[in-house]
Amino acid sequence: MKRILFSSLFLLLAFLGQAQDYTQIVRGTVIDKDTKQPLIGATVMVINDTKNYGATTDENGKFKIEKVHLGRKTVKVTYLGYEDRVLSDVIVNSAKEVILNIELLEKVMQAQEVVVSAKSNKAQANNDLILVSGRSFTIDQAQRYAGGFGDPSRMASSFAGVAGGGNDQRNDIIIRGNSPMGLLWRFEGADIPNPNHFGSQGANGGPVSILNSNMLANSDFMTGAFPSEYGNANSGVFDLKMRAGNNEKREFIGQIGFSGLELLAEGPINKSKGSSYIASYRYSTLSFFDAMGIKFGASGIPAYQDLSFKFNFPQTKLGAISFFGMGGISATKLLDSKKDATEFNKLSWPLDVDYASKMGVLGLSHSVMMGKKSYIKTVLSASGESNTARVDTLDYNKNSFYYINRYTGNTRLSLHSYYNKKFNAQHALKIGIIESRLGGNMNDSMYVNELGRYFTRLDFDKSTYLSQTYVNYNYRVTENLTLNGGLHFNYLVLNNTTSLDPRASIRYQINPKQAISFGYGKHGQTQPLITYYTQTLVDTLNQVYAETNKKLGMSQAHHFVVGYDFMVTENTRIKAEAYYQNLSKLPVSINPSYFSTINFGADFIPVYQDSLVNKGKGYNYGLELTVERFFNKGYYYLATASLYQSKYQGSDMVWRNTAFNGNFVLNGLAGKEWKVGGNKNNVLAFSLKVTYSGGRRFIPIDETASKQNGYAVYDEKNAYKDRQQDYFRTDIKISFKKNSKRFTQEWALDIQNVFNTQNILNQTWNTKTLSMDTNYQIGLFPVPFYRIYF
Repeated sequence: MKRILFSSLFLLLAFLGQAQDYTQIVRGTVIDKDTKQPLIGATVMVINDTKNYGATTDENGKFKIEKVHLGRKTVKVTYLGYEDRVLSDVIVNSAKEVILNIELLEKVMQAQEVVVSAKSNKAQANNDLILVSGRSFTIDQAQRYAGGFGDPSRMASSFAGVAGGGNDQRNDIIIRGNSPMGLLWRFEGADIPNPNHFGSQGANGGPVSILNSNMLANSDFMTGAFPSEYGNANSGVFDLKMRAGNNEKREFIGQIGFSGLELLAEGPINKSKGSSYIASYRYSTLSFFDAMGIKFGASGIPAYQDLSFKFNFPQTKLGAISFFGMGGISATKLLDSKKDATEFNKLSWPLDVDYASKMGVLGLSHSVMMGKKSYIKTVLSASGESNTARVDTLDYNKNSFYYINRYTGNTRLSLHSYYNKKFNAQHALKIGIIESRLGGNMNDSMYVNELGRYFTRLDFDKSTYLSQTYVNYNYRVTENLTLNGGLHFNYLVLNNTTSLDPRASIRYQINPKQAISFGYGKHGQTQPLITYYTQTLVDTLNQVYAETNKKLGMSQAHHFVVGYDFMVTENTRIKAEAYYQNLSKLPVSINPSYFSTINFGADFIPVYQDSLVNKGKGYNYGLELTVERFFNKGYYYLATASLYQSKYQGSDMVWRNTAFNGNFVLNGLAGKEWKVGGNKNNVLAFSLKVTYSGGRRFIPIDETASKQNGYAVYDEKNAYKDRQQDYFRTDIKISFKKNSKRFTQEWALDIQNVFNTQNILNQTWNTKTLSMDTNYQIGLFPVPFYRIYF
């Protein structure tokens, strides 16, 4: 392992040679943010090069700046009557043109008014309706942060209010103590299922993301009180956008790393009409890492592959049209039967597990202008996910017999259409509908020793419909004061349940550096289909089952947020937020129990709980602090602190910690880049991330009772009372980028848990030794990486 690390480091340093003076093209479009109309005559400047470069937009809002020197640039866009827009960290390399799609916001003109011009907030969300608990993130951040492996979920775990799922092998997102099942994934305007390889029915994450950071555009991430256009979620939102391919020149990317061996191609379809394609295919390479001695904490080697694409036709007779898709398949075998005798004999319950998953989404997007002040956008999509698992138990001679066989599948056919109207610089209206057909299919059977036969625990193939309607009104009272208000309405056809959710937010710019904000949102969420269709045996003699959860209503969450922003300098900001969330109508057992769906996602497996009622309660509150320096003069840093409390009440009327109540998360990130080579065209970079957080909550095992019974007996009265030891991890990343005349290469070494800290994953009962076994997270985990642009 040491040889691998040192060889990779020397490989990076070996390329610090001379380079020629290369340049590249920066081009794109400038449009009105609300109407999407092109802005003619806008000035676009590259302002921090060795000399200033500039251009003005043509009648189609397009601009082109040639011979821009390589490196990180700042682009400033100005237009009479509109707020200036500054884009930092625009990366210019020798092999790939820079294509920018820039939206400007019209100024509010008020006679005899003192206007406070806010300092540019480079983390401000792309969606202007997000005034609290939200931020934009760039794909450069996802690729730059140590330990992130180019995964947006792992990157987001560095933000305030966010914790990882407590498992280094997965990327689940826990926001402000909420279940990861409360997170909404929106992709190109379509709500989609869990976009991860090896996802499962009981989780919203996975070990490897299907999302390809090379395909994504700048996107938004929200942690609470989100606008009315986002519904059926009570935790947070990932609003992800795909970039369009280069519509003038063919370009390629080849890459090998944690996400697999990848080839990406993009280019024009019809240059005169601006149409383009972009497509990427990835195939897993973990068997390669396994051969190098890099282990993944499991007895099997995961295999996976995925595909992403977008065909963009911006100028057709019917309007702007794009066709997009993303999908992945994955499989692994965890075979205790392959272990050597010494290791096998230590196991209390040896198993052979064969697991596979699939996920996919196809979509068609259409946008048409309705005059100069409004437009309609419609997205048709079909998406789905499935998981299969076969589990065989083994005796100590490694003879197996079938124990569990499970299949779960979810599908969604959806129409999302909205109308956006800009009345003037102060007033804008958005009205939309989301109509979805939800399908669920599950078969789960297991062998029951007491009965001496196989027993079907759940078997259904059914569908229902979910209707969502929303309206949002944006009122910019002055340049200093913005108000947003809206309603979101959910209607589930399955049981005729509804949820009317008001949303409101305010932002006031006190002076150029300081602003305060407030947000409120009521957020209703349906239950997973598996919960509605869980069956109860109501007649033992005749084997009659009933769906006792079918009448469950939607869970409710009221979010209250107050925030303060302070732009210390142009590149440094301090942000603080305090929040309170009141949770109600949570499904809990009809009989006294600690059980609540608020803890779904803690164990990453399906939960079959019948006879539930909407009588559970919960609350979350906390304080968050962010100190951030945006990338400037070769370095950046991000420090976040989150202190929080997350409690719930089950049907036994006892208030407990939720499974996700870690109480605190501290993150520190920093990075530095050095320009190297004869003309400083190459870049050597180093980044560091440190995480310290509260340990995972757990249900303790009653050791005395477990010894007496010969199997694990859980102390449910003390569920989630205690935590495992606090979690600590340090990640580093070293990279080198070399620009040549026709291609750009990048080498990197990303090391997760560089100090090999032993963090506890969980503790399990060993029925053979009648004692507790402690299972640890992945230790030192180095991942080499190579990428070429050409």
